[in-house]
Amino acid sequence: MRRALSDLSAAIVGTGFIARVHARALRELGVPTVAVCGRTRAAADAWAAELGGSAFDNLDSMLEAGGFDVLHVCTPNALHAEQALLALSRGVHVICEKPLAVSTVETAALLQAAERGGLVGATCYHVRGYPLVEQMRADVAAGRLGRVTAVHGRYVCDDLLSVPAGWRLDAAASGPSYVVADLGTHWLDLAEYVTGLRVVEVLADFRSFPGAGTLEDYAALLLHLEQGAVGSLVLSARAAGRKNQLLFECEGSEGGLTWDQEEPTTLLAREAAAPSLLVIKDPAANAPPARTLSRYPAGHAEGYGGAFVNVFREAYRAIGGLPHGSFPTFRDGHRGVALVEVAVASARDGGWVPVAQ
Repeated sequence: MRRALSDLSAAIVGTGFIARVHARALRELGVPTVAVCGRTRAAADAWAAELGGSAFDNLDSMLEAGGFDVLHVCTPNALHAEQALLALSRGVHVICEKPLAVSTVETAALLQAAERGGLVGATCYHVRGYPLVEQMRADVAAGRLGRVTAVHGRYVCDDLLSVPAGWRLDAAASGPSYVVADLGTHWLDLAEYVTGLRVVEVLADFRSFPGAGTLEDYAALLLHLEQGAVGSLVLSARAAGRKNQLLFECEGSEGGLTWDQEEPTTLLAREAAAPSLLVIKDPAANAPPARTLSRYPAGHAEGYGGAFVNVFREAYRAIGGLPHGSFPTFRDGHRGVALVEVAVASARDGGWVPVAQ
């Protein structure tokens, strides 16, 4: 049976910043948030008062009460697998923040549970929801860059210099990695999504600077991709004044692309023998797959929040049995955790480490 998005309902576990981003996106889609779960009843009550739903401080109790179709998991990494599995076991679809879990053992179990139950499992790689990311993917697929030879870039922020890092530096809550899991999974998913090439081998160097604890707050990764392409990536939580820069560059035999999440509505299309072009987000002129991700005409800014809406819309259309576009699934989340594990192993033991394909 097909169901409109407004006929579906959601619950959220988690009460922090990212939970609020999810709630705003759901509101724009017209999907009501009918229940929330927090670590404490006070936090849950305050959150529920904002949204108008029921409050719980125990996820099992919220799932037992039911009344919703989808659970949004917006909690620290180490809780993702247990909470998502609880929801799947009760026939509830899941949209989970990245990384999907802290090990591929956990992500494989999530994949199996979702597939066994015929349920939708989505991983929140929201970067796929930017219109110009879809434009880059279309340009690569159309051969405008020629053969892809390299990807490179960085994802840097100044979180450790400007805001408390909290649980992200605690391995018990974050898992075996900080910046590769928190930042790198977005960049690596973007690189594979845009190019259509999978990373096959990783060489990683991690650093934990004073005050950062045992998890890395800086990482440098060298990448080998399919078809002989190569890559490099720098990740840091100590880049002063860089609030959230995901810089992605793709090089081909005939051209290149440069896109920066901090300036998401412009894309530099580079050529060696002709003037480079500044491509703007424009639903009247971008590639057809990119047009569907824009809400407003060219010259009207849209970005981070809209990217979540775009990803959630396709996931909810799939949940409702409606025709839908692509969205990052649990399989993509499993892939991301596999890349984290390979980077951790390389940084620990030295040398190139192959990625299971």
